Amino acid sequence: MKYAFALLGIGIGLRLVLPAHATDATAPDNKTIVFVCLHGSVKSQMAAAHFNRIARERGLPYTAISRGIEVDGSIPPRIRAELNQEGLAPLNDVPQPLTAVEAAGALKVVSFDTVPEKNRGTAEVNYWSDVPPTSKNYTALRDAIVHHIDDLVRESLQGKE
Repeated sequence: MKYAFALLGIGIGLRLVLPAHATDATAPDNKTIVFVCLHGSVKSQMAAAHFNRIARERGLPYTAISRGIEVDGSIPPRIRAELNQEGLAPLNDVPQPLTAVEAAGALKVVSFDTVPEKNRGTAEVNYWSDVPPTSKNYTALRDAIVHHIDDLVRESLQGKE
């Protein structure tokens, strides 16, 4: 037990002494797009998965991540199954909360729901509030998200890489 505490102390000491390395989400040359929805388990997961597919197909150097505000404990099996049918997968097994640091480090933050200041910090948030609810029709939801992504790529990202 004494050795476990010693190792813990050494680990904490090293974290305090060694300089912190920037994560991908806070790197200055960051090309991360953050998609945010209330629970981080449906719309943002779908948007990030489709965005990454579109960026890969078009050779764009951007990566999307999914975040939530009041995160769920898991991704609904129905959403996982629908994405899998399209050859995609949710980006996280467990939805992750949006932090102000992560939002500030992103190239763009796109949200389907209002993002509180404590989560967005100084980041500008683009809202896609016209996307239909998840409970109604997966195909309509997907099509609306993909349409927005196409617009985002065409208007804001294409040619800026």
